[in-house]
Amino acid sequence: MTNPVLSIIVLSYNTADITVNCLKSILTDKGLKETPYEIIVIDNASTDDSITKIKNLKISNLQLITNTKNVGFSKGNNQGIKIAKGNYILLLNSDTAILHSAISQSLDWLSSHPEALACTAQLLNPDKSIQPTGGFFPNILNIFTWATGLDDLPFFGYLLKPFHPHTPSFYTHDSFYLHDQQLDWVTGAFLLTRHSTIDDVGGLDEDYFMYGEELEWCYRAKKTFPQSQIWYLVGPQVIHLGQASSSNSNLPYQREYQGIITFFTKHKPVLLPIIKLCILINRTLRASIYRFLPKNVITCYNKASSSYRVIERKGRYLND
Repeated sequence: MTNPVLSIIVLSYNTADITVNCLKSILTDKGLKETPYEIIVIDNASTDDSITKIKNLKISNLQLITNTKNVGFSKGNNQGIKIAKGNYILLLNSDTAILHSAISQSLDWLSSHPEALACTAQLLNPDKSIQPTGGFFPNILNIFTWATGLDDLPFFGYLLKPFHPHTPSFYTHDSFYLHDQQLDWVTGAFLLTRHSTIDDVGGLDEDYFMYGEELEWCYRAKKTFPQSQIWYLVGPQVIHLGQASSSNSNLPYQREYQGIITFFTKHKPVLLPIIKLCILINRTLRASIYRFLPKNVITCYNKASSSYRVIERKGRYLND
C-alpha cells in the first residue's frame, strides 16, 4: 500500500457494535477515496465480541492492536501514534459516526492552513443538537465560575473566556458553537493534527487515564508553538454518543475532577489549593442538588462541562 497521508486512530473498549458503526462511517467519507489512509484500532482488552466483529469487517487498510488490559485513553492512543505512518493523525472516538465527509473536509482545511496546529469538527448529539467541543484553558476565574455555576448566568461567557462554553440548547441560547473560531483546546473525540506536530509536542500525557488529556496536549502544543492556532470548525460534522464505554454515570465527574487537578499539579501548582477548593464546592453543590430536588425535577449533567442543568421532566435523565 502507498504510504498513507492520514492515520485514523480509534480506541475501542466493550463497544462492539458502536465501534463497527464508527469504522463503517469512515468508509462513507467520499473525500477519502483519493487519499491514502490507514485505520489503527486499539482494543483496550474488551470482554465483549469487539475483536471478532472488527476482524469480520475485513477492511484492508485496518490494523488491529489488542491489549491484554485497559491502559486508558492516553496510553491507548499513544500506541496508535507510535506505529502511525500518516503525515496527519486523527484521534477518533469509537462512539462517533462521520457525517458528510467530515474527515476529508477537516484534512483539506488543515492542510491548507499551516498556521493551525490542529482542528476539530462540530460534534452533534444523536438528535443533531450541538455538543460542547472544546473551550479555553482553565484559570482561577473560569474554574471558580464553572464550579459555582456562575457561568450559567446570562452573558457571563462574554465577560471571561469560559472553561466550558454553553451550547445553543442552553437557556441562554449561546451562539458560541455556531461558527468557526480559534479555541485553546478541542475535544479528543475528533482531533486532527500533523504527525510532525506530535513529534515536537509529544503524545498524550499518560498520567491522564481519561478526561483532560486533550486539554493538556493542546496546552503543551500552544507552549511549544505560541503563535500557532487550534480551530473549531462547523462545516465538518460528527455524531458523538458520549460515555459509550462507561456504565457508571458518576465516572465522568470523578475523571474530570482528577483531570483538572492533574493539569494544575503539572502546570500551575501554586494554584492547586484554590482549585481543589473549587472542586470541593462543585462536589457539594452537586450532592445538595441531587439530594433536595423534587423527584419530578432532575439535574441534567453535561459530560463536557460538568455543570448543572435543571429541567422539568418526571424523573428522566436527559442530555443537553
